[in-house]
Amino acid sequence: ERKRALKIMHPHFVQSAELRDRFKREAKVAAQIDSDFVVDVFDAGVDEETQMPFLVMELLKGEELGKRLAAVVRFSPPEAITYLWQTALALDKTHRANIVHRDLKPENLFLTEREDGPPRIKVLDFGVAKFVAETGTQSGQTRSLGTPLYMAPEQFRGTQALSPRSDLFALALVTYTLLVG
Repeated sequence: ERKRALKIMHPHFVQSAELRDRFKREAKVAAQIDSDFVVDVFDAGVDEETQMPFLVMELLKGEELGKRLAAVVRFSPPEAITYLWQTALALDKTHRANIVHRDLKPENLFLTEREDGPPRIKVLDFGVAKFVAETGTQSGQTRSLGTPLYMAPEQFRGTQALSPRSDLFALALVTYTLLVG
C-alpha cells in the first residue's frame, strides 16, 4: 500500500539482449549497495504477459540536480560541498561493493525533498555500472559507455580496465560544473 516508482524498459529495446542485461544489472547493482544516498530497488523481474523487464524503486520527490543547476546556474560552495559529500559517500559504498558507476553526472544525481530535513542526494541509474571484479581480465574490458562530458580518459580509450578512479574523475567534473555552471 506504499507508492513506489516503476521503471520499465522501452518496448523498442526489449528485443536487445544487451539492453535487457544492462537493465537486469541495474537491479542487481542497486540492490547490493546499502546507502542513504543511492536509490533503493525493492523488486525486479519480467512481466509474464508482456515480457517487459521492470524495476520497482523508491518513489523520489524532488528533481534532478542537473535541472536545479540549470535554474540556478551555479551552487554556492557550501551547497555544492553538501551535494558532493553525499555523492562521495554513495560512491564509497559503491566502490566497496566492487562496482563502478561509469555514468556519474548531475542528471544522475537526484535532489530529494524530505519531511525530516534538508534535501538529500540519491545516486541514480546504475544501468551502465560495471563490477570491478569483472574488469580484471581482457574480456572484462568494455567499449566506452557513459556521458562523454563526464567520462574518464580510460572510458574513451576502452584499453584499460575501469576502476573507481573513473568515477572520481567524473566527480571532479561534476564538482567543476556545480561550482562554475
